[in-house]
Amino acid sequence: MKKLLTAGFLASLTLALMAGPALAAPAAPTAQVFDAVNKPEALDPQWRVRLCALLPQPCDVQQIGLYRPRGATPGDYLVLSAEPLVMARVKRSTDAKGWQLTTLNDFSAYADALKKDGAEGSGPRDMRLSLAPALYPTAEGKWAVAVLQTVSEMYSGGGASFDTADFVPLEREREGEGEGEGKARSAVQRGIPFSCFKMIRACFSEKDYKTSKHCHDESNGSLRIAYGQAAKPGAPYDWQYTWLQSEWPQGEPQRATTTSRIRFTAKTTERADFCGGPQ
Repeated sequence: MKKLLTAGFLASLTLALMAGPALAAPAAPTAQVFDAVNKPEALDPQWRVRLCALLPQPCDVQQIGLYRPRGATPGDYLVLSAEPLVMARVKRSTDAKGWQLTTLNDFSAYADALKKDGAEGSGPRDMRLSLAPALYPTAEGKWAVAVLQTVSEMYSGGGASFDTADFVPLEREREGEGEGEGKARSAVQRGIPFSCFKMIRACFSEKDYKTSKHCHDESNGSLRIAYGQAAKPGAPYDWQYTWLQSEWPQGEPQRATTTSRIRFTAKTTERADFCGGPQ
């Protein structure tokens, strides 16, 4: 996934050196974001069934999503599956072959370990697992995926959802169509607050609903990551976490919403309010 130095790039660099002694600072590492495909049925009405057939079995057709890597060549797509927990790169051809699997990353073993922890009481039993649509840089040429663990709560007239992330290294992609073994691996960072939403009802009568400017207390939170350059070639990037959260109180217009930013580390995750956290 390293960028190739083209002849044009080298020529531009030479001109820059001739123009003066100052060198531009290297670009900061960034995440690779995948964009959800709108109306995938327009590509293939049977895309769910056909793509599930390429993944380790059993595969839940309702638990897969189709994405496009930014800057990808035509025909290149990415599949994120929750059951099984895998990420697959696929190619869409216009001939009779249809979809073809090019690479597969299987996180089934990691998912099984998380579910086992929940069953043994060291984690929530009702959590749902999924993969965030992005790759996160850990070092030069190395990446991790965010294994999301979602816990939901239902209230009378409201509800909440809390996502924490384990950032798990992306191992060397296995080529071909065979089923992955789902080898277990260790997380780079574990239990990081990723996103949250909470809505608590504040109106209980017809009069309340008619007169209140806002009948709920609402909170929304999300994680931001900045990636500092490595201390030396090949060393891990310095991840810096910021928690962004908005609060829209009951009885107030939306313009009364307040936003806070809190920096934290993997050892101080409690600093992130996390919409008050699961109850």
